[in-house]
This record gives sequence, structure tokens and C-alpha cells, in this order.
Amino acid sequence: MVRKELLELKEVLEKEKEALINGAVEEILRWASYKARLANYLKDKEFTPEEEEILKEIIYINERNKKIIEAGLNFVEEAYRFLTQILYEREIYGKKVIKMDPQLISKSA
Repeated sequence: MVRKELLELKEVLEKEKEALINGAVEEILRWASYKARLANYLKDKEFTPEEEEILKEIIYINERNKKIIEAGLNFVEEAYRFLTQILYEREIYGKKVIKMDPQLISKSA
């Protein structure tokens, strides 16, 4: 029989994925905290072969979520780099451009 904590962890990872895709920061933090508690509880346990299979699925889902997070961070870094390049002082054809600090364009972006 599979431990309920393993099944809960798998379900939490699926909910975390949905929160990541939707950009729901508070929900992401809530699931991350719950996920950490479950993982901490399970870390020193012995697993049956059936539980080992569930654990492999959990590891796969967690890696997928990690890739979603990394993609989001890469997007933010690239957007910041792009905006910084456009808005900071530089010379164009020998003329100085007025320095403009980055500004918030849209809260939803």
C-alpha cells in the first residue's frame, strides 16, 4: 500500500505546476512550503517497490516544475536586460542620449 504522504506530495506538485503556469506567487509559496514539509517527513523512510515507482514519478514532476521556474527566471532576466539596454544612457552616432531609469510599464506584465 502506498503512503498517503507520497500521494499528497504528487498532488501538491501538480498543483504547484498549475500555480507556476498561472503566475500565482502566493499559491506557489504555499505549495512550496507544504511540499518541503512532506519531503522532510518522507526523507528517511523505507519505500516499497510500488512506492519507489510513485517516487520516480514525483522526481519527474519536480524536475518539470524546476524547468518551468528556470524558464520564468530566464524570461525575467532577458526582459530586464532588454529594458535596461533600451533605457540606460548610451551614445548613438556621437550624440549623448539622456539617461532614463527603468520604469514600471504594466503591473500585469
